[in-house]
Amino acid sequence: MDNRIPTPQEQLKFLKNIQLILQSGSFSSTYKFALLMSLSRLAIERGEDSSECLSLEYTDIAEKFIELYWKQAVPYAFNHEDQLILNQNNGKQAAIVNRILQFRQNYSSLGLLRRDSIVWLRLLKDVAKTVKDMPVRYLQNLNGKNFEFLYQLDRCGKQLNLLPNVMYCLRQFNEVIEELCQKRWIDYIRKNSINAPILNQLPNLEKFMFEPSRNQLNAVSNVLAELQECRCFYCNKPIKKGSYAVDHFIPWSMYPSDTGHNFVLADIRCNSKKSNLLASNEFLHKWKERNHEHDLMIIDRIAILGFLTDKERSHKVAEWAYSQGKENNYLMWKG
Repeated sequence: MDNRIPTPQEQLKFLKNIQLILQSGSFSSTYKFALLMSLSRLAIERGEDSSECLSLEYTDIAEKFIELYWKQAVPYAFNHEDQLILNQNNGKQAAIVNRILQFRQNYSSLGLLRRDSIVWLRLLKDVAKTVKDMPVRYLQNLNGKNFEFLYQLDRCGKQLNLLPNVMYCLRQFNEVIEELCQKRWIDYIRKNSINAPILNQLPNLEKFMFEPSRNQLNAVSNVLAELQECRCFYCNKPIKKGSYAVDHFIPWSMYPSDTGHNFVLADIRCNSKKSNLLASNEFLHKWKERNHEHDLMIIDRIAILGFLTDKERSHKVAEWAYSQGKENNYLMWKG
């Protein structure tokens, strides 16, 4: 492994390039935002803190696209009677959304769809082809010219190959990239001519598009209550129904993507005090032990609710989060 990391100047240049393609690139759909967020999340889940290249399967990128668009392929309720599926494209609805809408008719959750392995693989391949043909080809296009600082198209055949330094910078600036992409994505949705007449004055679009639904979290809390014998993960005190909350062990503000192993049940007080902080290493060890011991139950009971349940992937995200915390002197919550 090449242990050299990009210089501060190289890192700043990378961030400015991200800003440049978000500000100056042409956007006919929301695919480019989804691609940037997917690459950043996969750099965390698959990569390391080094300047090395990283090769990503198009099906892995497709999985991230499906996770992002699955939530948005349900009607957005804009008053007590009317509903609208947000248009993600200039003109006809984005092909990936239409594809997901077909599967939503037969599968009530993403978890159930994943369990139907043959159908799931077919969807992954379909979305992967669209991803390769569209956003991968055009993401780095500025004024008709390719500005190739993330990957080189002529070297992206069966895999997408990130250039040197890119993996490191995507991991280092994940939170910034997520925030920039989400804000641009929301602006695009609001300005879309099909959506604009309805959405211009409506709040809470960010919550609808990117955060887990309250009903899903309530269902998760029932599983966690059984798994933790209705005790708070942090203080270990018994908690009564209605007096607890589902906490993202790795805070949502750090990594806004839900995985089943990341959820813990906490009483209202601990949940409020921990807020968006990382818990101390003592709790990190306890969380990993919990996931090892109850891995099969989490996979069986939480996956069906629509969440990805991959212990190794969750622990990889935690490894990244705690290295970020150490490097940047984040305040740790000690309970």
